[in-house]
Amino acid sequence: MPGMFRATLALASLPLLVGACACSGCHHDAAPTSPPPATSATAATDAGETVLRTEDDGKTFDLALGSTVSFHLASHAGTGYVWVPAALDGGDGGVLSQVGDRTTEVSSDTPGAAKLDVYRFVARGAGTATVEMDLRRPWGTEPPAKTWRVTVNVH
Repeated sequence: MPGMFRATLALASLPLLVGACACSGCHHDAAPTSPPPATSATAATDAGETVLRTEDDGKTFDLALGSTVSFHLASHAGTGYVWVPAALDGGDGGVLSQVGDRTTEVSSDTPGAAKLDVYRFVARGAGTATVEMDLRRPWGTEPPAKTWRVTVNVH
């Protein structure tokens, strides 16, 4: 009799187990919980600072004279790769001038975690500047893994 009781209990709980597996919280029909990344048409402006991101590559932006633009370029921590200025055409200090050194915002201490290399520039004079950044290791002579470029018009 005890064996028969176990078999009955196991069969009785099978629908509960199948139901739990069928709906295990996958939420495949749920709407995404995070907003899509900002595009250049809506480049983020925070306290008078225009923020450009990795996905703004190849785009053109207008800035007011005296305003600040920051580049928040995504990469991965622990890989040795960082975004470094490669060229600043028209940026001899007459149009755009870099403010301070690169800062890094890391999401976690885990190697390979997402990070942002952040550079800030001030619009010092009217004109056009092309900013080019390379994703590379600061040592060695390897070509960059990626190149990022935007054009900034200062009015």
